[in-house]
Amino acid sequence: MKTKTIILTVLFLQLVTLFNIAAIFGAEHQHVPALLPAEAVKLLQEGNARFVAGTPQHPHFNLEQVKETAEHGQHPFVTILACSDSRVPLTVIFDRGIGDIFSVQAAGNVSGSAQLGSIEYGVAHAGTPLVVVLGHTKCGAVTAACTDGGHEGHIEYLVQKINPAVRQTQLVTGKTGKDIIESTCQNNVFLQIEALKTNSKILSDAVKNGEIIIVGAIYDIETGKVTFLETSHKPIETPLKKSPRFRSNNKNRR
Repeated sequence: MKTKTIILTVLFLQLVTLFNIAAIFGAEHQHVPALLPAEAVKLLQEGNARFVAGTPQHPHFNLEQVKETAEHGQHPFVTILACSDSRVPLTVIFDRGIGDIFSVQAAGNVSGSAQLGSIEYGVAHAGTPLVVVLGHTKCGAVTAACTDGGHEGHIEYLVQKINPAVRQTQLVTGKTGKDIIESTCQNNVFLQIEALKTNSKILSDAVKNGEIIIVGAIYDIETGKVTFLETSHKPIETPLKKSPRFRSNNKNRR
């Protein structure tokens, strides 16, 4: 009888522990209003327009938001794969704040295993309905790839990821070197979008099931303007399914 009581006590404690773990993890995934991908794009466009106009509102950029996200978890509305370039601060150029953008950055906005895993987490666990691959003008990594540079250390890994975009641009334009840098920046965005869908079943299934969209954009480091690019797989305006797996907090988004 005593042994049975001990076993039951141990089982009870294990259940309590599992419940606590689930509660902690679940704080990041509370039931909140779904945000459509097109609405997420609009928030980014509006924020960038404010930044360019010099009238930022700095939403969610205060200690109150720090406490809110610490207590109730994060509910970003977009996952962005961007370049690590210091001239591309995401929350600044989109005039967003704490808890709004799930950011994944690597030079040349390329994706290896770490970036793929991070993006998958942003989609499957943080619940973003939108993934943006953001390139930018005068990208150093793209410039290295176009001009046969970047062979030192692990930088060559980045260049190899961009080289297919270089070859495609050379083939289409008949040009090489510095003359194709900006065109390659754009082609590299499309290349990385396809790489995400090819190399991640989580992302490709989410796109096929209408749960997310993946779009490309270019940030102009001279003007501050972000231009969203036309993509072949899903128009930005296409209304998609509201999957319970992919939700975002619509509270005070404006």
